[in-house]
Amino acid sequence: MTDRRPDCVYGILARDGKVFLRKLEQGWGLPGGPFPPLADHRKNELTAILWDQLGIEAEKIWAQGAFDYRNPDEAEPKFSGFYTVWEWEGDVPDKEGAWIGQAELSEFDLDPPLRILLFSVLSTETMRTS
Repeated sequence: MTDRRPDCVYGILARDGKVFLRKLEQGWGLPGGPFPPLADHRKNELTAILWDQLGIEAEKIWAQGAFDYRNPDEAEPKFSGFYTVWEWEGDVPDKEGAWIGQAELSEFDLDPPLRILLFSVLSTETMRTS
């Protein structure tokens, strides 16, 4: 385990047994992007990115992990942090991507580590504790 600062942060929007894949110029990926050099809080930065990209305000964010990931619109992989977003305000615009379940995961060209992470998130059952 490392607390290495990520180069990028990405959100896995999860709702009703599905996750959101964002349609990018070069393929499918997650909403997110660069973690600015002077930023000090990953979840706050991801909240701002999700607002900018999708017009939603993230409320419940859970750290999932980090690994080298190549966003389809990037030439090289970057060390990236991944966060599941379980609750948010606002509607994700349909034109921005697709909601998929476990059965559809194999239909998308995703890097294997991302596919495994999404499968894990889709296999997780959540319950409200408060």
